[in-house]
Order: sequence, then C-alpha cells, then structure tokens
Amino acid sequence: MIYYKSESTTPQLLKALRKESFLVFDSSNNIAVVVRTVAAHCQKSIGSRGREFKAPPRRRYSSNLVNFAVLLIAGVDPGGRQEVWGHLEAPSGMADPDLLDFNMDYLTIDEDQYRTVTSLSSYISRGSVDNLDEVSSRVTGGILKFEFEAGGCEELHQSYFIAINEDSSMDGMAKYMSKIWRKRTPDIILTIMSNIGHFKPWEDLSQVEDFQSGLTQALNTTNMWVLTNGLDGGISRIVGDAIHNEHERRSILLSRANTAYGKIANSAHVEELTKLTVIGIVPKSTLSYGKDIATTHDVVVPLKNKGLRAKRHTSELNAEHSHFILLDNITDLHESMALRYKIEERLLTPIGRGKRYRKMINMSDPNLNMEDASAFLHNHSDIISSTSTPMVGLLIQGGPIDIEHVVDLLRKKVPVLVVKGSGLAADLVAFVFNEKLTHPNEEHEAYLKQELIKRMLVCYPNDFQDDEPARNHCRDLIIESANLALQENGKSITILDIEADPSALKNLDMYILLALFESQGTKQGTQFQEQFQSDLKLTMDWNRCDLAESRIFRKYSGKVLQIPPELFDRALLKRDREKFLDLFMEKKTIVLHQYLNHKKLLYLFNQLEKPEFFCHICLEGVLAKIPGTCYPVDRDFLMDKDSELNQILNKLTGLENLVSSYDLSMNASGKYVCDKPAAERKALLALIYWAALTNNPKIVKSLWLQSEQPMVTALIISRIWHQLSKKWVKDLDTKRQLKEDAIEFGQHAVDLLDLSYKDSALHAIASLDDKLPEFGNKTVTQVAQLCRNKYFIAHKSCQKWMNHRWHGVLRIREVDYRIFKLPEYVKIYLSILFIIPMFFWVTYDVEKNGVAVKEEEEDEEEDHMEATESQPLSGDEKWKRSRKANVTYHVKEMLSYGRQNLKVPIFLQFYYFYSAPIVKFYISQFFYFLYLMLFSLAAIIPSCGDIQIDIILYFWTFMLWIEVIRKTILKKRNHKELTVHWTVVEIILIFLYLLTVGIIRIIPRYLPSIQYTTAKFIMCLGLIYFYYRTMNIYFPISPVLGPMLISIKRMVRYDFITWFKMFMIIMVSGGIAIQATLYPNYPLSEYGLTMALSRALFAMFLTKIDDLDGGSDKCHRFYHSQNNRVCHDAAASFWNRNISKVRFSDEYAVCPHRSFGGYAITIQYLLLTKLIFITLLYALFSTTTTKIQAESEKIWKFQLHDLIVDFETRLRLPAPLNFISYFFMLFELIYKAGKKMYKWICRSGCCVKHEDLPTDKPPAIKVKHHSDFTFWKTLMKNLKKQQKQDEINALRPIEMEQRMQQLLSQSLVQMQFNDKLTEQLSNLERSVMTCQMALEQVHHKIDTMDPKKLPDMEKTTILHMASRESPYPGTTVERFPVFDKYINWEEAYASYDPVLYTKPIEEYPEEVRLLIDLDYIELIHKLEDVSLDQDDRHSILSTQTLHRPLWNVVAGYSINDINMEINRMSWIDKDGVPIKYALDSYNIPLNPNGRTGLRGRGKLWRWGPNHSVKVVISRWKRYKSDSFIKVNDKRVMEVIIIQKRATGELTLPEGKEYGHLSLYSAVCKKFLDKVLGQKNAEIDEQMSENQMVEFFEQFVEPHQGPFTGFTSGIIYKGYMDDPSNTDNAWREAEVWNFHYHVPDNLDSRIVQKEKRWKEVSSYLHLAGNQNLILQETARINGAYYV
Repeated sequence: MIYYKSESTTPQLLKALRKESFLVFDSSNNIAVVVRTVAAHCQKSIGSRGREFKAPPRRRYSSNLVNFAVLLIAGVDPGGRQEVWGHLEAPSGMADPDLLDFNMDYLTIDEDQYRTVTSLSSYISRGSVDNLDEVSSRVTGGILKFEFEAGGCEELHQSYFIAINEDSSMDGMAKYMSKIWRKRTPDIILTIMSNIGHFKPWEDLSQVEDFQSGLTQALNTTNMWVLTNGLDGGISRIVGDAIHNEHERRSILLSRANTAYGKIANSAHVEELTKLTVIGIVPKSTLSYGKDIATTHDVVVPLKNKGLRAKRHTSELNAEHSHFILLDNITDLHESMALRYKIEERLLTPIGRGKRYRKMINMSDPNLNMEDASAFLHNHSDIISSTSTPMVGLLIQGGPIDIEHVVDLLRKKVPVLVVKGSGLAADLVAFVFNEKLTHPNEEHEAYLKQELIKRMLVCYPNDFQDDEPARNHCRDLIIESANLALQENGKSITILDIEADPSALKNLDMYILLALFESQGTKQGTQFQEQFQSDLKLTMDWNRCDLAESRIFRKYSGKVLQIPPELFDRALLKRDREKFLDLFMEKKTIVLHQYLNHKKLLYLFNQLEKPEFFCHICLEGVLAKIPGTCYPVDRDFLMDKDSELNQILNKLTGLENLVSSYDLSMNASGKYVCDKPAAERKALLALIYWAALTNNPKIVKSLWLQSEQPMVTALIISRIWHQLSKKWVKDLDTKRQLKEDAIEFGQHAVDLLDLSYKDSALHAIASLDDKLPEFGNKTVTQVAQLCRNKYFIAHKSCQKWMNHRWHGVLRIREVDYRIFKLPEYVKIYLSILFIIPMFFWVTYDVEKNGVAVKEEEEDEEEDHMEATESQPLSGDEKWKRSRKANVTYHVKEMLSYGRQNLKVPIFLQFYYFYSAPIVKFYISQFFYFLYLMLFSLAAIIPSCGDIQIDIILYFWTFMLWIEVIRKTILKKRNHKELTVHWTVVEIILIFLYLLTVGIIRIIPRYLPSIQYTTAKFIMCLGLIYFYYRTMNIYFPISPVLGPMLISIKRMVRYDFITWFKMFMIIMVSGGIAIQATLYPNYPLSEYGLTMALSRALFAMFLTKIDDLDGGSDKCHRFYHSQNNRVCHDAAASFWNRNISKVRFSDEYAVCPHRSFGGYAITIQYLLLTKLIFITLLYALFSTTTTKIQAESEKIWKFQLHDLIVDFETRLRLPAPLNFISYFFMLFELIYKAGKKMYKWICRSGCCVKHEDLPTDKPPAIKVKHHSDFTFWKTLMKNLKKQQKQDEINALRPIEMEQRMQQLLSQSLVQMQFNDKLTEQLSNLERSVMTCQMALEQVHHKIDTMDPKKLPDMEKTTILHMASRESPYPGTTVERFPVFDKYINWEEAYASYDPVLYTKPIEEYPEEVRLLIDLDYIELIHKLEDVSLDQDDRHSILSTQTLHRPLWNVVAGYSINDINMEINRMSWIDKDGVPIKYALDSYNIPLNPNGRTGLRGRGKLWRWGPNHSVKVVISRWKRYKSDSFIKVNDKRVMEVIIIQKRATGELTLPEGKEYGHLSLYSAVCKKFLDKVLGQKNAEIDEQMSENQMVEFFEQFVEPHQGPFTGFTSGIIYKGYMDDPSNTDNAWREAEVWNFHYHVPDNLDSRIVQKEKRWKEVSSYLHLAGNQNLILQETARINGAYYV
C-alpha cells in the first residue's frame, strides 16, 4: 500500500507502483495528478512502441504499473466503484470533476470482443485518445445487455450505445466515441442504405451468403465501420447474422490459441483480426422497448428481444451490433434521416486525433528545394495527420427515403455502391445511371422519366397512391443522383450487378474500393500523401493489387512515388501480398539498403504470421535449441559474424558469413562500407535468406526476380530448401513441398545459364569463373557443386568450362591422315614418351605480355588452300594435288605449331604440359596399370613370394597412400564444396592393408609367426580392392563407361541391397531347413552351418540334388532301422537324459536321409530362388536402368568435376616417383622457412629499411563490372517473359475452360433470351393469327346476320368455320390456325402443322366401344418402332387387318356375332354424283372440305365420314290453342332443342350411325331418351324412312278435315360444319324437318318442355352450322326469322 502525498515526486510514485498494489490519497485533488502523470508516462513508454497496453521488450514494467496505466488511459474514475478499480484503494466519494463524467458500469462488461488488437497498421496510423476533456452534457450513453435463450440456456450480448437528439453536438458525439468507446478513426466507413419497410427477402439464398462472406472478409482485413439502421430485420439483420457467425469463428480460434500449438504460434492470426465495428443508427421511437432505455444519464440497460418481426413502426434492436446511436425525441422518419446525415457528415472527419502518415518526398517536383530534400533524406520522420475519412454508401433494395439518402451522400462527394439486381431503389438508380451513361443527351430524358415512373409504380405500388407530387419528387431525386454521380468527369456511383455476375457479392471489398477510387480526383501536396497512403493501405488490407496498380500507381504514373517502410513491412509479413511486393519493387518505391538494418531484420523474424516452420525447423532443428524458449529471437541471433543466423546458413549452404548485420546497419545509416549497388544486393540477399528460412516461397520468388545475381541466388535458395527437407523436416507434406520448391529454383538457375549461353556462349563460360564476394568469394561452379545441382553442372556451358579446365592450358590439335585419325590419348602418350611430338601436336593457350598467342599463319594457309582448291582441275590432277596439298599442308601446319610453341619458353612448355590434369591422368593411369601388374605378379608367386617384389610393392602402395592423404587435405582446404567421406574411408582401408601386410607378409621373413597362406589371402583381398579402385578413378572419364558405372552403383546401392535383405530370409531359412531335413544326424558345428548356408547361397548358380535320393545302401539300412523309440529310450527322465545314446558315429552323420519333407523343402526353396527372386533381381535392375538411363549421363557429367579437381591436386610425378616431388617440396619448405627467419632477423636488427619490406595486403578481389549486372538483369527480364508465357500456356486450358463456361453460361442466357423472344414472337404471331381468324369469323357472322340474305347451305359448308374453332370441344387442345384461303387442300400451306388428337376408346360409353374405329395412326407408329419384338408386331398387324376399314364403300362386318353394315361413302355430292374423298400417306381419309387445324379422329367414332340423321321438329308458336303469334304477318316457329350434358352445347336431335342400329332407329331412340325421357324404350332396330315419319306423326292431335296437320321432308343432306370435325374425320348429316301445323300432344310427354321448345330466331345459337339449318327450315315453312 502506498500513501500518496502532494509533495511526492513522479519517479518516487512510479518506483513505488512497481512494487505495491494500493494507493491511499491524502486529498481528492491528487487523484487527477496521479492519473495524468502515470497515463502520460505509460503512453510515452508503451504507446509509442506501436503496441497498445504492452511494455516494449527489455523494458518490462510491473503489472501494477501497467494495469494502473491501462485503467487511467481507459478513462476510469478512481473515485468510482471500488470493485471495478480492483487493485487501487481510494476513499469513497473522491470524484474529481476533471475526470470523465460517466458511471463506472462501463468497465464491468466483458471486453474480450472489444479489446484493441495490435496489428502492423499501428505503425502507419497511430490513432489515440485525446486529452481527457469534458464531454458535452447533451451526450449520454451506456451499455445494452441483450438477453435471449439459445439452446436451452440464457446468453448475453452487450453493446455500447450513445443517445443524441437534434440539439446534440456532433463533436461531442465524436469525443464520446473516442474516449468512452475508445474508437479511433477507421480506415473506411461503409454506410448501408436499406429501409426495413421496403425490404424483400432474397429469393437466392446463396447471394445472402455471398454478401455475408464478402462483408466479413472486408471487416476482418481492415479497420472498417459499418453503419446500418440497427433493427432486427432486413439488411441489418443479415449483417448481424454475419457478425454472429464471425464471433463464433473467432471464439474457436481464441480457444485454440490457448493450446500449446497456439502459444508456439504466438496466436498471430487471432491477434491480427480487427475489431468488428457495426454501428446501428436507430430512432428510439421505433423500438418496442424504447421507453425502457433511459438517455438522461449513463446507464446499463437490460433488454430482452422477443423475436418480434420487424415492422415499419415498431421493431427490436439487432443484438449483434457492437454499438448503437439512439436518436432521442424523434418520431418522424425524415427527421431521423436528417440526423443520420449529420452523423455521417461528422464521421467524414477524424475521430479524435487523425491518422498519421509519413510525408514522403517527391523527387520529381520541380519546385523542390534541394537543401530541404537533403535534410529530409537525412531524417525522414515527418508526419502528416489525416483530414478526412473515406466513406462509401451501399444501396441494397431500399425505399424512397433511401433514394434521398443516396442524393445526400452524393452531394457530400461520398461515392455510392449500388447492388443492381437486389430490387427496388437499387435497380431504379442503376437503371437511370446506366441510361445517363449511354444516352447523355437531354432528348432522352423525356423517355427516361416516363419509363422511370412505370418502374417506380411497379416497385412501390402503395407508396405513391394518389400522391403524384411525391412520386415526381422521388423521380427527380433519382435523376439528380445520376447527374451528381457524373459531375466533374467522375463516377460517384458504381454498379455491382449480381444478375450479370451472381458471385460478385463475394468480392464486395473490390467493389467498395472501385467506388472509392472512381470518385477520387488527383490531389497535390499533403492531400496527395494522405490519399495515396490511405488508398494503398486499403488495397493491401483487402489484397487488391490489381486495383493498386490500375487505380493508384497508374493515376500518378508521372510521379516518383515512395512508400513508407511500414507498408513494405506489410507486403513482406502479411499473407498473399507477394503481388504488392512485386509492384513496389517494380515501381522502385523503396531503397532496400536504406530500409533494411539489423533491427528491421530482427523485427521481420519476430513478426512472422506463422513462425512454426522457423521455430521448429530452423531454431529447434538446425540450431538444436530448447523447444518453446527459442522464439522470439534476440539480438544475438544477428550480431557478429558467428551469429546464429550465419550458423544456420552455414549448415545449410556450407558458406560462411552470408549476412553481416554490421554492413546492413552501416549502409542503412548512410555510412557505406561498400558501394551502393553492393549495399542493395546485400540487403536483397538478406531478405531472400529471411524468406527462405521462414518457408515463404512466393516472397522468395518475388525478391529473387529483382536480384542482380539471379543464377547463384537461385542455387543457394535451392540448396537451403533441399538441405532442410533432407535433414530436418519430418512432415511429409512439408518435405515434399520444400523439395518441389528446391527443384523449381534449381531449374531457374539452369534456365538462366541456358539463356546466357544462347545469348553469349563466351560470356556464359567466362562468368562461371567469376568470384562472388557476397557468397564467400566462391565461383559459380563452386556454388553449383556445393549445391549438388547436377543439371547445372551437366549444362553444356559448364561442360565446356570443365573441358578447358581438364586440358589446362593445353590445346591439342586434331590431325587427320585420311586413313586413320590419331586419338587424343595416343598423342599425349607419344608426347610423354618421346617429348618431340609435344612440339608439333600441342600448343598453349597462355598470354605473353598481356597478348594472347595468335595463329595467323594457320589462317593464311587455310586461305591459300581455299584459293588453290577453287581452280578447276581434272580428276588425276585433283588426286595428285590433293595428296600433295595434304602432305604440304600438314608439314607446314606442324612447322607452324613448332614456330608458335617457340614463343613459349621450353621450360614453361614442359611445366604447362606436365601440369595439365589430362596429362596427369594418363601418366597416373600408366603407372597405376604398372602397379597392378606388379601387384598381380607378387600375389601369384607361389609360397612365400619374392621379398624384393614385396618391398617394392609395399613402398609403392605407401606412396599411393601418402598421395591420397595429400589430395584429401587439399580438397578439404581449397574445395569445401567437395565431399571427402569416401576418400577418408579409402585412407583408412589402405592404412589397414599396409599395417596388415607389413605384419603378416614382411615381418614373417624375419619373425616366423603367421602362415604364408593367410598373408596370400590378405594380399588377394588387397589386389581385388586396388583393381576395383580403377573403376572409381580412371573409368569415370570415359563418356561410355562413366554413365554405365553410375547405373551399376545405383543398382548395387539400392536394388541389390534391398533384394538381398529379402533374399536373406529365404536363404537362411531354406538352407537350415534343407540341411536339417537331409542330414538329421549331422553334428552341430561350424562346418555344418557353413555347409547349410553355402548350399543355399550356391543354389542361385548350382543345383545340388544328388543327395535327395539318399546315400549308399548302408545309409538306407541305417535310417530304415530307426524307430520312434530312439529318443524315448535315451531318456531316463525328462531332466536326466543320456545324450550319448542319441549320438551316432561320423559315418552315419554324413548319410543323407531320403524323405518327402526333403523334396518339399528343397523344391519350394528352388522355386522361390530361381523363379521368383532371380527374376525379381533382373526386373529391378532393368527398371533402374530404364529409369536412370537419361539421368545417369547428367550424374556422370556432374561427377566429372570431382575427377578434374582430383587430378588438379595431384603431383606431376605419380607414385612411386612422387617421393621426388616430396623431396623438392621439403627443400622448398626449408628454403621458405629460412628466408622468413632471415627477414625476421633483419627486421629486428634494422638491417633493411621498413619501406622495403613487403607488407601483408589483402588479396585483390575482382569486382564485377556494372555491365555484368545489366546483362543478368536483361536475362531476368527474358526469363520473366518466358515464365509468364509458360504460366499463360499452363493456365490456358483453365482459361479456355473458364471461357467455355462463360460462353456456355452466356449462351444459356442467350438461349433463355431467345426462348423468351421466340415465345413472345410466337405469342405475337398467335395473337395476329387469332385476330385474323376473329376478323374472318366476324366477317362471316356479318354475312349471316341479315335474314334477307340467306346464304346457300352448300356454299356455307365449303368454308367451314365451326370446324376451325379452338379449343377442340371437351379438351384444351388448340387447333393450328387455318385461314380461309388455306382451307382448300390444293392451296400450299408450308407451315401447316396440325395437332394430332384421337379420343381413346376407353373414354367412350361401354356399350359402343366395340363399334369405335381404332387409332390407326398410333398402330402405324408402333409398327415403325424398330425395338418392337416380333410377337407384338404380329399382334398389331392382325388387329389392323381385322379392323381394317374399306374406304368409299358400304361394307358389312361381324363383331361379336353381331352383323352390321358400315357406310363409309360420303353423302357429299357434286353435280348430283357422290364424291370420293382422298387418302393421305397413312391411307387415312382427308376432309373433303379442307383443313381444320387438327389431325386424327378427334372425338368422332369413325375415320372419314360420320353419318347421322338430324331432325328439326317444329311447330307454330301459339298464345292460345287457336291463335298464332305473328311478326310482320309471319308466324313464329319453335323447335325442339337438346342440350349436351358434357359440353353444354345446344343441338338438334340426331341419331348416329354406329352400325348396330339404322340411322332412323337411332334418331327415334335418341328422341325417346333425351326428349321424352324414356331411356329403356324398345324400338325397331332397323326402321325405315317411312317408319320414322310414322313415328313422329303419331304425336299429332286428332283434328277435323282431310289435312293430317303434319309435313315431313329432307331439307339438307351432306357435310356438317361441326366443332368435332378434323382433317381425317367429319360429320355428314341427313336433315329432316317434321312440322306440326296443328296442335300436338308432345307437351304432355316432354320432360321440362320449357327447356326443349325454343323460338327460332337469330338469338338462338346452335353448334356448328345448325343455325343455317333453322334458317332454311324457317324459309321453307314461311316462318318469321330475325
């Protein structure tokens, strides 16, 4: 506990707070002092580090001080609630008016989801709270605690809120956000406009998911605020659901962060996530519980959402919003929107202190003062503060009030993103905007207004009802929004068309940036710096490099742009920002050596998003550090040459001191330790090593593409990853990926070498010898050898370089003697043995006085020979001259070589000749073969051998051993890229051989101790080894034997060893089993085991089966005498056994035993060995040979380098003559030591002047010229183009597939459009045809309306009208339209395509089904089906034959023993002669009156004519029994009408011809049934005409006079225009008129007579042309008809 007094100093207070936890104040006035003091100190020490509320490294303060400062910075009143203050103790009631005036309940909420998250953005924008000034009293707020049940348990959501009204100060609201909410200025604000009253749920739920995904992605990657209406409905609810899902995902990540893996990973991914800030601006009056929220003071308000559906007037808050701004005392919607406009206008300016950006200098500014520029470059820490906050409006659906909102934002120069396809206001605004873009002229506005009003009425049918001014005002606002958007050559409205691109909402961040960038203009000065860095940061947050390049850098393409280091940090450290890195490097926006110092490099290592690879593999694996304690790394990781970083790189590459922290820091500070290009290369290489060790291949490739030494850098990168994957990475997926990346960069190095060779072979070969200071002064080939890149070494440029190196300075000329050509080795051997040929065949590629020896004489001779050969000669002359010229040429050429060699001194010629590796090779080979011959002679000499030869051989071997040791030491010292493991093994083996031979071969001559046979065996082993050694030393130089040896090594190392491991199991088990089975009595001994295993091993080559049948007869008798009691009798007890009794003599021990088991075991072993394992070995060898056939040559070329170095390091004299060289070397060493001693004595005795003494100078290093780097840069550009083209080619199939998909989708859309268009055209055509048909019907109707112009019945039936009516009666089948001119079959009608319809027989009454014609068209189609089987085909044919009709005749049939007659002749006559109707291709009748628009039988019962008899039963209409009704002196007639029950049609009574009744019987029966109601009345089935007349005459009442009062007669016989007619079936009728002139008795018999008797007039509508029949009847009888 600390007792604070006013005289206490700040250091005392801070020191005390590090130890104690409680404060006691002597005065309330001291609280504010403590608050300000500690807060200012912690802000200075902690906040300036860019990480809020964390102490900087190595300056950790006690938790008490930090917590105390945190509470003070948060604005906590120490005089408030005791439990909140926690560890600070203060007297109650000590509230300081200088502190914030709010209740302490703010700090009781769970701050996990609202805590400040550290990210790299804090380095760029350091927003912080202002000083603790007084907040306006009009601004109050609190916490909303939402309670709801989820999964059976109650959960809580807490949100901040602030209440304002129309009189509230917007600055006060901003201060409240800054201090209480602790919100700093966001990177961008998204205000969503979508009125809940006009929200319509999206039909496509995937679009909702895409919108939520795009919004969540944008919120997670940058500090963005989202403004909504805050209600639990509409778009705000969709936003809330997205926030809810994201909170759940983050909670899972946070729980994982507490695990061991999360702690190792430093929870980087979780910490980087920004706070989700979603602010709802809500009028309190619209809330169902608005009265429960007190806004007069700071409160905590518990709320409980009941899940009410959001309505226009009352709603609930969406609990997922993090903050709310409640609008108090506002009831009108327009007032609330006006207040929202004010809030948005205030948010356009920074909250608290604005964002801070570095002021980067523009070197291209012509008004730049160079003195100011130099001062700026010396200290570039100028900071500028932001003056505005980017805001974008998002319109989704929306109502009229949202249109006003859009206009308000556009007036404030705020861009708006419109989601076209969401409906309502969004579609209206998008439509007008697009129309304005495509038709900017004013003449188009009249159409636009009319079309817009139509669409508005569709979108808002109830909003503008009877309110034309409001509608026009809304229309004008929409047009004004388009006009505002197109002002100042900008586009403030951006369209997001989800109809054209359904997945566009997933890329919501891209469209938000597009809307922001398209509305921006070009700015200058500090506004340019603010806009440039703010926009660039947004594009980096949302990973939109394409927008950064096209919308930012391209807009300022005329300026030299520079980015602050913080943005480059983000490009390096954030995932998937490699394109930004490429962009920054390509645009040269940063100088790497000024950016990178040792602190920055350490920072990059410690700020990795995923440090697991670097921590586990590099630190814990390569450096073997203790797990869990090695990360983050400290400064010792980089400092000094032997730093841990250099140790890692040395283990991975074999190179030392690759990264110098001193050089990096000195170059970054401007105190260069090298030239600037070299400093830039060092910085770039350091970044490449960082990216490679952290396993970021994309960053590595981006940086590597900027390298000036790309070939060597690619080799080093490949080596690093190859070593990591080979030795330290255990995870298979990571190992595989590292190997693939290593192979890729190795291939890049080969590609660069190939490009260099194609461009300039001389430069490519010469560059292989360049020493590289950045890589330990190694040459390119040394680095390639160190990296074990066989493809690089196998390249033809490297092979040519090695060929030059193999020959040294020798150039052996080719000599062709026509008959034969001397090989190179012959010329070398002849030069070695006879010396003189050396002067003729060998020249030297050396420089004398700086000028290379030239061969001008050879060129002159060639010119002379060409001139001579150009003359025309005869055949003999040509032969003579060719021989003579050839000899002359070679003589002169040899003499010229001799003269040329004389330019090089003789002793130098000998020196160069015997120093060449190729000469050393052949000399060594010659002496080694002599050595092998001597060795063979010494081994083959019998008995103890020859002591002289043995001593010579021993000395020779010893000198070979000494030479191998010397070579190994030189390789280890000068060629660290070469491996010497096998050479060390060779040294040990030769030493053991020398030691053994000396003991058992040389010494026994004087000390008899060991048998000579053992010595001979050891010598034979040595002989085999030294012979085998020849294949490893001398054979690899051969281009034939070398690759073959590679294949043999691979087969032995992998295939044979693997095969032998498997075969050992079979060999040991088979050998022991065969031995035990065949020789069951063989004693246990070393020889027995040897015999068993040797038998099994030799079975691969020899097959010994002679002992399977047993041995001699004696052996057979022995085994035959054995019984099963042998072992039992030998045992006195189980533990006491008489072993001697079961032992047999030696003569029986070697007896083989014949048994089935012996055969079975031997056969199975031989089968496995000879048929399977031997074959398997051959197959393995064949597979390996095929597999490495192409690669073996590259491996051989790669190993040639080792061979060349081996002979370069050898002495000129081979063993055993090399002792002479050692003697001279010893003499030279003694001479140098004496000379050095002499100089030391002279120096100490001052016998010479000091300036005459040689000084130790560092060796001069050849520095590459700038043109070399330019050459490689050019090659890198070519490689980039080539790689880009390869990527394009690789992606071309995918792009083609995508294009095909797009074309397919577009074609589908086009097809849908075409279908719609076709349908519309079809509908239009159908409508036109319908109209035409209707006009024709009207025309015909008009012709029949005038009763004075009664049409002829025959003529009216020709142009049948009822037969063309649609739909077909009783169905929905539409007829094909047939106009009057196309009725006739002779008239061509190409588009005629009638519908086929035949009523199924099952739908007819059961009693007449057997009398109905079959569907012949269907039967024909069935017969055309090829899949129909034969039985069904016969069945159909028999049915068709049975019921086959005979056309145009009267035929009799017998069906079910019923004889009937069917008349298929037509009653239509022409000139009194019945016509014969035609038949179609199906042999079906055609309607003689023409087309009807329908094929088939229809609902009729017959194909062709369907005969019937119709009767017109008429009488005079009376009002008294003896009085007639007359009109115009004409009597009125009435007839009997029947109404069809199925269709409701009115028709005359008729009888149909089915065949079982006569037509007259049928009509009488129908009359009795339908008119008189006598359903079962019996009647004569074959009535005649007279009988029918008598039938109807019987209904006449008796009367006086001779006149019967009844007349009858046929008034028409022929075609009937009926709706049932088709192209193949039609009605024909015989119409009778029975007229009752006198009263009848029908009224007493007719049921419902009022419905039966109808007055004849034009108002009576009968089916078909029956009205004409009635007209004809009225005319005949002289009746009235109107």
